[in-house]
Amino acid sequence: MLQALAQKTMMSAKTKSNRTAIVIGGGIAGCSTAYALAQRGIKVTLLERNPDIASEASGNPLGMLYPRLSGDDTSSQFALAGYLHSIALFKTLNLPDDAFNTCGMLQLGFNARELARIQKVALQNHANDIIQYVDKSKAGNLAGINIEHNALYLPNAAWVKPQQLCRRLTAHENISTITLNKVMKVFKTNNVFHIVINNHTVLNSDMVIIANANAAQELYPNLPLSTQAVRGQVSLLKATQDSRKLQTIVCSDGYFSPATYQQNAEDLHCLGATFSNVAASVDRQSDLVINEQDHQANLDKLHNISPLLHTSLKNNIAGGRVSLRCATSDYWPLAGLLLEAESLKNKPPRAGAPIGSLPWVSGLYMNVAHGSKGFTTAPLCAELIACMVCNEPLPISAELAGLLNPNRFLLKEMGLKRLAKMILTLI
Repeated sequence: MLQALAQKTMMSAKTKSNRTAIVIGGGIAGCSTAYALAQRGIKVTLLERNPDIASEASGNPLGMLYPRLSGDDTSSQFALAGYLHSIALFKTLNLPDDAFNTCGMLQLGFNARELARIQKVALQNHANDIIQYVDKSKAGNLAGINIEHNALYLPNAAWVKPQQLCRRLTAHENISTITLNKVMKVFKTNNVFHIVINNHTVLNSDMVIIANANAAQELYPNLPLSTQAVRGQVSLLKATQDSRKLQTIVCSDGYFSPATYQQNAEDLHCLGATFSNVAASVDRQSDLVINEQDHQANLDKLHNISPLLHTSLKNNIAGGRVSLRCATSDYWPLAGLLLEAESLKNKPPRAGAPIGSLPWVSGLYMNVAHGSKGFTTAPLCAELIACMVCNEPLPISAELAGLLNPNRFLLKEMGLKRLAKMILTLI
């Protein structure tokens, strides 16, 4: 199955295209969207406000690629589809071994609730190259350390170095990257988009994809996105002789990576990550300060993974990183074509109106709000948008695509729940 997905991902459009796109935001959502469009022959300009791409929520030392499944519900279907797409895509990029490694992952049944969850997933009869249910003895053999719980084993789960990944995605011949430029305004006249950046330069393009996470609402203020900045902290732990034996990622209510990250000639584990239930404050700089409470919260997750590793590593914290993720109130990303909010409000459609009759802004798309799952979900959403742009079959079902509708919160506010679960696929 993964091989088939990889072959599909490697296929790029051979036809020449004179179309142009501007992608706003250089995290995993923006970089993967730029790549998906560039693969189809579209000339893309990627705009990033920082000195380098993958500098904010996509800039952690390591990113983990794995799905959290709970059965056969829509959330699990989307998580699995995103995971399979990302793994297949990243395998085609020929990243070096020290930047991407499909080392596998064990999701532990470390308490009664988690054990019931993984047993439910195991009953779905997934192919062995996707998910296996293993007892604690086999889990220990796979991990290379003692494991005290039965687990789900995902043999192709992986870790990736985000900056190297994003740089590889944007090295495409059809992508030009401009950093240190914040987009101030986007508007459209005569079927052409105009993008004003902070030095007052105006760039023109056939289409625009907003992929700048927590700053997206500033560019499209009339459409309620229902997003918030959510603080997350990862911890870096100096490896010991015993902890270096770990061969796979291991997950409880957090993840613990093999000692594959190097800093100052030391081998480090990545442990994380916290996910605050409270929105970030107005003072974003204070939100980015590492605190000991979150280090302790991460160590508690390590205790659930392995009490022995917790004992040997609890005093080995060598640093960490804080970022502000972008998440929606319903935890689904926002991906797809945007509506003209004021026109929709001024002339509300009837509840049974066809989706195509709404005031869509042809050429204006969004790919944001991936929370802590960006490396698993953003590339699939990028592929979804590229398929919409090029009128290709969608990579996921219409039902799943509808749940990503970036206009859904406004449509729900207006009592248009049916339309909120739909997405326009042909324009």
